[in-house]
Amino acid sequence: MKNNSSVLVLVCCFWLLAGQLSAEVKKPPITPRWAFGHIVWEDSLNTQQAALKLVEGYQQRNIPVSGIIIDSPWSTAYNNFNWNPERYPDPQAMIKTLNGSQVRTILWLTGCINLTAKDMKQQKHELYDWVIEKRYVINQGKPSTWWKGNGLHLDFTNPEAVTWWNAQLDKVFTDGIYGWKTDQGEIYFGDTVETSIGKLTNEQFRPYYYNSMFEYTTAKNQHAGIIIGRPFSHQGGIEADVTELSLGWCGDFAGNWAGLRHQITNIYKSAELGYGALACEVAGFWRERSSKTELIRYCQFGAMTASMINGGENGAFTNHLPWYHDAETERIYRYYTTLHQELIPYLFSTVVDAHLNGGSLIRQVSCEQESHRLGSNLFTKAITSYEGQVTFSLPADADWFDFKTGMPYAKGTAVTIDIPSYPLDEYPVFVRAGAVIPMDINSSVTGIGDETFKGSQTILIYLCGQTSYLYHKPLGEGTAYEDVSITLDEKAGTVMLDSSNSDTYIFLLKNQSKPLSVTGADSWTYNAATHTLQLRKTGSQFIITLK
Repeated sequence: MKNNSSVLVLVCCFWLLAGQLSAEVKKPPITPRWAFGHIVWEDSLNTQQAALKLVEGYQQRNIPVSGIIIDSPWSTAYNNFNWNPERYPDPQAMIKTLNGSQVRTILWLTGCINLTAKDMKQQKHELYDWVIEKRYVINQGKPSTWWKGNGLHLDFTNPEAVTWWNAQLDKVFTDGIYGWKTDQGEIYFGDTVETSIGKLTNEQFRPYYYNSMFEYTTAKNQHAGIIIGRPFSHQGGIEADVTELSLGWCGDFAGNWAGLRHQITNIYKSAELGYGALACEVAGFWRERSSKTELIRYCQFGAMTASMINGGENGAFTNHLPWYHDAETERIYRYYTTLHQELIPYLFSTVVDAHLNGGSLIRQVSCEQESHRLGSNLFTKAITSYEGQVTFSLPADADWFDFKTGMPYAKGTAVTIDIPSYPLDEYPVFVRAGAVIPMDINSSVTGIGDETFKGSQTILIYLCGQTSYLYHKPLGEGTAYEDVSITLDEKAGTVMLDSSNSDTYIFLLKNQSKPLSVTGADSWTYNAATHTLQLRKTGSQFIITLK
């Protein structure tokens, strides 16, 4: 009987494993192109003037900004969705100004309706008693204390409650609003909550909130609306659903080395769970402020994630701003935010692939060596201290090149960095041999291209025999895309492209000797110092041949 029992256990385990393997992989949504950029915010002054001043400060210094979060307290009471005229006297003018600068506005909220409130002139939500009467809240209307006061949480399992809630959102979700920072309040309402469909664990209840906000937002702004929410967070475990989270932000870290290390573990855990687009909270949110070096290393790590989100209450108009520290910090911050911006076509395409097949932009994570792959073609190692030496291994499936210097490395190479002597403007980023990386280059800030690249589609290529890449090319700033097939054969000397729509392409072939002739290109140049061949071609289907 003992042996038979063991066999039965093994069979059961086999079928459980088989069931898990056959279960459908959760696939993340497509994140709009614009949301991969540099999103800023502040949580100190919380005024219209401060929001405009913050964006203007970055733009005056040629640091790209794609979005701004208007954090609490922007309304007269928490989540009543009435602008506070003392803080935001003309919100529509503010939104119009930001939108005119291609800066998208995101509003903060939670699902809570307060009786008493922190940092609010109006304590009680005007419909507090009414939502209890209508049974639109969880726990039979019994209030709980959460981090912004004492109140109720909307019952997102109740369709009538959601319909009412969405009508409240409509008051502010106007032209120029692109989404919500869906902050957490639900974790404070008990491990088990009473809802319209019965008792649920808090973890079972959470997706009703996040999914409802995702569905509302993407319906109102179909191609460009987002929610920013927590994927896996140390503050509450698994939060939003993988399938309905536009941009994952783990949330609320200190600005020092410990905060950066803590955030890395949260992001890596989220990646392992299958969340597609994961952002970095640059310089943390609270507690310890970043030093100059910590801000720079935070920024560099953030450039190798889906989005760089810089803002918080720990020095919003001081330590979070690169120009607060010195000109060197500003220069380095500009370089890495620009590099991140240039990589957006690659980031977008990789997340589309995750949407189609499952998985994450951030791959092959290692908490031990604090490293990850960004898609399949880039690899990076975080720097999280002032002192010491760090050793890490490059992935063993390909040869690699230092992204900035072009220095070659064999597959699986162990790389050692002496941190005190490692320059602040350097960061360990490597590109795979055979990589095809679509980029958007508008300036000479990173040195990869210059102003003449603006308006063209740059394709950076590291030759390695035969290479093919299916590029999910964004069409505009939303989620629409077309498939572009790019094939290279180093031996035959051919570059082939096949797509539906014509565009101007600039191919940068790295580690390439100067050809004797080029046919099929509109123009070409060769840089002997960098061993880079530049090919320019306008069209939708073509072959370029090198001899």
